[in-house]
Amino acid sequence: LDDLGLTGNTLVIYASDQGYCCGHHGLWGKGNASNPRNIYDTSLQIPLIFRQPGRIPKGVTTEAMFSSYDFVPTVLAYLDLPPSTARNLPGQSFAPALKDRTWQGPDAVFAEYGRSRMIRTATHKLVHRADGGPDELYDLQKDPDEATNLAGKPEHRKQLVALRKRLFKWFDKYAEAGRDPIGNEYLRPDDEE
Repeated sequence: LDDLGLTGNTLVIYASDQGYCCGHHGLWGKGNASNPRNIYDTSLQIPLIFRQPGRIPKGVTTEAMFSSYDFVPTVLAYLDLPPSTARNLPGQSFAPALKDRTWQGPDAVFAEYGRSRMIRTATHKLVHRADGGPDELYDLQKDPDEATNLAGKPEHRKQLVALRKRLFKWFDKYAEAGRDPIGNEYLRPDDEE
């Protein structure tokens, strides 16, 4: 790009499609390194670098949470193109974060892998399985390595239920309500709070 004089007019994006466990949690591989599939941060977090000298300040970083579903809205906004309105898509533009490290992103991100779904906030992560398999709840401030599952602890039940309700609400909006990605019924526990 430098040799052709295109550096300033070209947006370069470096990313990956998933993270990878390299011995973390006793696993080697991505989410399908375990059964049921895992949604550990080591399997999810990826590098994401945007570069365009003269337009994106050098060295700006952010702690804001983003997901792959934010990618298209971000690139469209960055290029001053209108957002896609063809389908009911999740995601928002995080183009402001490319210039302003104080920009506040969403307070949660969501993911789905196989028959597992996840909500992750800055402080907690809940993994719920469609087949009724065990939930996983992690306090990411006290346990950033996701070593202690709090889902079965009575003192964390209120947090688990609140996150699970939010998870279901988000997937009801952006996926086929009550179904996993391949059309199977998505089992939901009866929570009374």
